[in-house]
Amino acid sequence: MAGTVSSLGIGSSVLTADVIDKLKAADTANIVTPIDNKITLQAQKDSALDLLNSLLGSFKSSVSSLSDDTLYQKRTVSGNSDAVSVSALSGSAIQSFSISDTVMAKKSILESGSFSSTTATVSSGSGTMSLAIDGETFNMDYTSSTTLTDLKESINTKAGAKVTASILQTGANEYHLVLTSKETGADQTISLSDSAGGTLKNELKTYDVATNPTGVQSIQTASDASFKYNGISITRASNSVSDLIIGVTINLLQDGGSTNIGISQNTTAISDEMSNLATSYNTLTKQLDEMTLADLDNGKVGIFNGDNTIKSIKREITKMLTSMNSDGNSLAQYGIGLGEDGTMTFTKSEFDTKMSSDATGLEAFFSGSTSESGEYTEGIFGYLDELLDSYTSSSGLMSNLLNGSDTETKALKEERTRAADLLTARYDTMTARFAMYDAIISKLNSQFSSLQMQIDAMANSSS
Repeated sequence: MAGTVSSLGIGSSVLTADVIDKLKAADTANIVTPIDNKITLQAQKDSALDLLNSLLGSFKSSVSSLSDDTLYQKRTVSGNSDAVSVSALSGSAIQSFSISDTVMAKKSILESGSFSSTTATVSSGSGTMSLAIDGETFNMDYTSSTTLTDLKESINTKAGAKVTASILQTGANEYHLVLTSKETGADQTISLSDSAGGTLKNELKTYDVATNPTGVQSIQTASDASFKYNGISITRASNSVSDLIIGVTINLLQDGGSTNIGISQNTTAISDEMSNLATSYNTLTKQLDEMTLADLDNGKVGIFNGDNTIKSIKREITKMLTSMNSDGNSLAQYGIGLGEDGTMTFTKSEFDTKMSSDATGLEAFFSGSTSESGEYTEGIFGYLDELLDSYTSSSGLMSNLLNGSDTETKALKEERTRAADLLTARYDTMTARFAMYDAIISKLNSQFSSLQMQIDAMANSSS
């Protein structure tokens, strides 16, 4: 408002700054405030749509899991022990078998004779030490200045993919070169040899009780694993056997072990998802009920009261969940129930009973099935997933509603700016005009006062 507003009324005593402010406040209440109220309501709708979109996404997550056939391919293994551990990939055959008479596969471990320090030399001259393992030979050249540490590093550099070399201190001034194969199995046996005319010290030559009692000794002999599978003798180079049964890995952990293994369908994973489904459904529908509430007697009205688009979401979801397929199957037979208040319940005992009696039928009803002729029939959760996708996808209902809400909010803010600008311009003009009128009236009042004084003076002088 122009600065001259404060001077209004000096001449006329009719139009004052307070009157101008009251007039503008009345126009603001009639023109701008209704738009502000619409903006506030639209912001509330936008927040409600965000929440609804999130809850639909959570519900869809459970539905998608139950429609995915991989959920029904998960396996549970029973019978694992300290001696044998078995794991099974999804989709592996449901079966049982016995494992007995386990013998662990071992690595090859060699230990040299004793050196006085890590810097002690390994030879009095030059030559080549050869290390053979698993059909490969690695050559390490040495000289009279090559130390025990130098030889260790040379082995790790050249044969490190197959062997680990380390130095072990066993006592004061007693250091041993230790060679360990990286893998287990009889093929992993490590052997050392010196070149013709080589000068390696006896501590690095083959041990012999009579001729070289200070030489390299085998601390552990490389060997294959063995066990009996359903009474059949099996040997492998590794303690982890994954090529005996498709999708199943048998890990040998101790010698002399035995156990009975059972591989079954993981029903817990499915029942957990069913429980999640009930929880997410109840959370979603509770919010939908509150958003579309129309309790006029108690003065409670939801943000989307009367919005049939929002109301139809619960109606369509519930209709599908309570439907029955052509074979007479419904979710009610699998522990899913809807109370009079619309709350979904999941009874695990009912689900477990149905699952144990007909796991194949349950999977077909939930996830779908393919007939012998190759015809695919969608499961109930597949259909429900498609319905939810029409709500939550990038081109779905919620995306359109959120985009529409953003557009409406932007339009209201622009309308509010225009209305406020028009009011400001109107009252700035009004203030300027009345300030000018006030100045004219003040001037006329001053002139009249001066004339009155002159008339009074003349009248007094005549008397």
